[in-house]
This record gives sequence, C-alpha cells and structure tokens, in this order.
Amino acid sequence: MKKRHMILPEFFQRLIWGPLRFIMIIFCSLQIKGAHNLKNLKGNMIIASNHQSELDPLLIVACLPFFSRHFPIIYVTREKSFFSGENWNKWKQILYGGAFFRMIGAYPTYVGLKNYKLALPHHLEILKIGNNVGIFPTGRKVKNKKEIVKIKGGVSFLAQQRKVPIIPVLIQGLENLNFKNFFFGKMKVTVTFGSPLYLKDIIQNPSKMIINDAQNDYEVAAAEVWKHIEKLSYEASLKIGYSVTK
Repeated sequence: MKKRHMILPEFFQRLIWGPLRFIMIIFCSLQIKGAHNLKNLKGNMIIASNHQSELDPLLIVACLPFFSRHFPIIYVTREKSFFSGENWNKWKQILYGGAFFRMIGAYPTYVGLKNYKLALPHHLEILKIGNNVGIFPTGRKVKNKKEIVKIKGGVSFLAQQRKVPIIPVLIQGLENLNFKNFFFGKMKVTVTFGSPLYLKDIIQNPSKMIINDAQNDYEVAAAEVWKHIEKLSYEASLKIGYSVTK
C-alpha cells in the first residue's frame, strides 16, 4: 500500500464534504459534538462507530473540519461478492464493493478466515503508512437499540498491531433514513466524537492478547470500546466536555 493510493479517496471525500454537510444541516439539523477530541492527536487513528445506515461512512467524513489532516478515512467493508445477493438492488450490485468503493475510501475485509491478520491486510497497511481507518464493530447495520449483537474484534486487533488510539463515535437519528423522512425534515441527526481510547486503558495486558477456541481477548476489548460508544449518548445529553458545531 502506497501513499499515492490515498489520493483518490482524499479527493472524493473532500469533494463530498461541502454538499453533504450542507444538506444534512438543512434537512436533518445536523449537530456535531466532541470534534475537539481529534485536535490533539499527534498521529493517525481508528474511528469506531455504531452503524445505522449506508450513509454513515461519508457522514462521519463530513463531520470533520474541511482542512483536517485526518482525511481520508479508509473504511472496512465487505467483499464485492457480498453485495451481489438478491437482497441488494441492481444499482447497488454494480456500484457497491470493488473499484468504486476503493475510490471513495472503503477497502474489503475477508471474512471466514479466523485470522485477523489475513482478514484485514489492507487496513493494517493503511495504518502503517500513517492514514486513518474507520470500522463498525458490529460488522453490520443495527437500527434497534435493543437488538443483541456480537461485537467483532477487528477494531482492537488493528489498535494493538499499529499502536494507535481508537476514537469512539456515536451516530444518532439515521435509523429511520428514507426519502420521506429526509426531505420533510423529520430527522434530527447528531454525530458525537468521544475521547481517544488506548488498549492499555481498557484491557489489562494488550501486548499479550489471547485468542483460541475458548477465549478471544480482541472481542473482549472491542466490547469495551462498544460500551464507550453507547456511553456517548448519555454524556452528550449532559453536554459534558462536548462542543456543538453546525
């Protein structure tokens, strides 16, 4: 993976920044909280967010300051074959995954290998060259807060391997995204950035993570990250340590 591979994702993410941010403010009363938590980061990072809609990756990008050095964010997505099933619209089968996704900043993970290093080779390299990775620990969209989901360990594996902080992000208000709700102003969207998390703060011995049939410390650590994401809802409501930007 070379730095030049990041030119197109950065270009398209900056290109979409203005239109998407403007539209979200007008139609969804977009609020951005906790953006100051990114200012003092000296290196790159992992964005770990809940996942409510297909708009989430670009929305998070649009919530960064335009001149932020954190562009681009390269997301973890599924392989192109995943989007070829009958449940996907024809246009999504054509566009989703593959070259188009890479162009806008989404590289695939390879599922079913039972090996994080083999599953996330692109994202390990992206972090190695100093760029940022975005990942959804649930591995899929979750719209119902009461739904029980298994948190995947990829986020903590990447953080351990590349010694980078994790920024928890909470998206609220996109769970009922559709054209009617969007264009009639029925949605109120908030994106909250939390304080940086380091594995040493959420698991006892991050240098010796155990993974076998009986134990997976990466999933344990990822579950702690998920707790911090969920906690942002309460903290944001109290407006403790968060700034609001429109």
